[in-house]
Amino acid sequence: MEEIILWCLWDGAEPTDYILNNGDIDTLPNLYKQDEIRYEYNQGNQTWSKVSCTIFSAIWMLSDLMNYEFWLSVIKEIDELSYQQGRIRGQGRWTKSAVDLVAKWWNGNNKEKIAYYRVSKYSDVDAILQKNYTMNTNYCPTVEYAKDYYLDWVLNWYEFGTKTNGHAIDFIWNNWKRSIKDSYKWRKNPDWKDVNIYEVKNQIAKLTNFSSWLYLYTKVAEDNLEEIKRLNEMKSAVLTAIDTNSSIWHMANDEWYKNKLHSMNEENRKKLEDINIQLKKVS
Repeated sequence: MEEIILWCLWDGAEPTDYILNNGDIDTLPNLYKQDEIRYEYNQGNQTWSKVSCTIFSAIWMLSDLMNYEFWLSVIKEIDELSYQQGRIRGQGRWTKSAVDLVAKWWNGNNKEKIAYYRVSKYSDVDAILQKNYTMNTNYCPTVEYAKDYYLDWVLNWYEFGTKTNGHAIDFIWNNWKRSIKDSYKWRKNPDWKDVNIYEVKNQIAKLTNFSSWLYLYTKVAEDNLEEIKRLNEMKSAVLTAIDTNSSIWHMANDEWYKNKLHSMNEENRKKLEDINIQLKKVS
């Protein structure tokens, strides 16, 4: 079994991330792929990429979205950019940092733009995968985890023992099944079956060694990119305000003040509805 070097620092989620809630999933258009290709890359074939699972998993996600295969030299260029932005040589990165870096690289070099969203693993993730979106996340591999899927090409369990370092992967809908796409193309099990893509029996929400968050890229019309950024930044801020007001409400004793907080959150929820309507118009 090929060694997997674990260098994901976990998800790195931030309050300013664009959020995709269950109610927003219906707004995602179905992706009708131009062909049946699922893009895969091998981070283990090059010395410089052995600690770059977050970069590779973001690029596979983008490749699937745009039906575009990256040259290895371009992946290395993007990987080098991560070191220019504060990453320490020989160390990994947060999943979200890599997703953000790859998105900015793509938008700076291509006319067709993309945005990215953070999604809770407790949302209806399968509904997004069934629309042909690839989703990026991270988990803690263990010996138990490897034993589970490596022989029969299926991850059956949902608890996998002691957590270690992190590894970034992609979720896809493959052959009508929830599946993981890993970063080691051409890796085989003892029966010479390809185990870079393998089925996941349990819902993602049940997988204990996995992050609570996933990310996905979406296509954006060039003229709408700035408006989508503005609306999503406002949406994230309003969601944060709702959470903050709710926390203060539970701590407060002043009934008048609690009523004000409740009223403000009612207005914030109305604003969220308006933001979602506007996003549907420009997405």
